[in-house]
Amino acid sequence: MRTIRISAFATSVLLSFALFSQTPDSLDYSYGQEDYYSEQQEEEVYEPSDEEKIIQDESDKAREVLLGTEDIVSYVQYLLDNDSLVVRYAKYDSEDQWVEYIGSNGASETLLGKLDVIDDKEEGFFYCKEYVFNENKAWDFIYERLYDKSGKLIFFVRQYNTYNSGCAEVAFERSEYYWDENGELIRKTYEIYDSHNQSLDIQDCWMEREVYDKIMDKETFLSIYHFHQSEGEEGNNNDSFE
Repeated sequence: MRTIRISAFATSVLLSFALFSQTPDSLDYSYGQEDYYSEQQEEEVYEPSDEEKIIQDESDKAREVLLGTEDIVSYVQYLLDNDSLVVRYAKYDSEDQWVEYIGSNGASETLLGKLDVIDDKEEGFFYCKEYVFNENKAWDFIYERLYDKSGKLIFFVRQYNTYNSGCAEVAFERSEYYWDENGELIRKTYEIYDSHNQSLDIQDCWMEREVYDKIMDKETFLSIYHFHQSEGEEGNNNDSFE
């Protein structure tokens, strides 16, 4: 475990820089930079948060489950890349629910978030990629959720980027979670890198920690995210979301 030494003066400068340069986000944070550095303590031991932990179940059963999930994730990426079976929704500050996203139509300045949804009955999965925008309309967070045919969460991604990490011009942080059919976590990955895909050291970076919910079942997810479909869309896809 590494020990971080930082003077009170240096800490004050860092905090002042972050205050004036950090882009405001639309989410509330459970903790921030002060969890890593303390102005009252000249020396502090760094400990990784749950976000940075890495877990790997090495059993044959877990590996089999992972291979199946990774196949679905690859197929989802193929559908996204080819814009196939994808239904998009947006949340505007003038709306109280998610509505069909029709691109930049003059209301982009009020855009709070966007969803890419794939409900594949044939393959038996439901997927949603959520973009959360800050006040400057540059995304700070992306959450991906993949539910199996039973409605259980089997794959979740949290991705975050910031211009104010202090360790790179732009720092990217990505965590992936995999669960088996019993809801047991069998893999948790974490990586932090710059815009050139070069790995960074989290101990050298300031990365925000926001409050978010993985939402472990599809039914709860749909009760939180209310999709408002057009008439033509309802006729074709309404049953898919139930």
